Amino acid sequence: MTEKATVVRAVRDTRHEVAPDASASLEETRLHVRIAEPKAKVMLLPGRFRDAAYVQRHVSYVVAMDAERGEQHVRRNLNAIRRTLDEMGVDPVVADREVRSIEARVRAELWRQILTPDGQP
Repeated sequence: MTEKATVVRAVRDTRHEVAPDASASLEETRLHVRIAEPKAKVMLLPGRFRDAAYVQRHVSYVVAMDAERGEQHVRRNLNAIRRTLDEMGVDPVVADREVRSIEARVRAELWRQILTPDGQP
C-alpha cells in the first residue's frame, strides 16, 4: 500500500469514528461543551504599571505642546493604558485605581515641570 493510500484510509477511518451514526438521535450527536471559568487573576502592584521614568518622559513630551494638544495626548495615553489593563484581565476596580494613580502622577509632574522648568525646587 502506498503512503498516499495509507493517509486516505486513515482519514476515512477517522471520519467513520467521529461522524455520527445514521441511526443516532439528534441529542446523541450534539457536542456537550462546557466553558470553564478562568481561575487566574492578574494582580498589579500599586503604582508599578508605569514607573517614574515613564511619567517624566511622557510629561517632557507633553510640555513641548500647546495646552489643548497636550491634554488630548494625556487623555489618549490614559485611555490606551486602560485598554491594555482591560486586555490583560485586570479587575476593573483595580484598573480604575491604577489609571487614576498614573494620571495623578502625570499631572503632578506636569505642574512641577511647568512651575520649575529648570528643575530647581
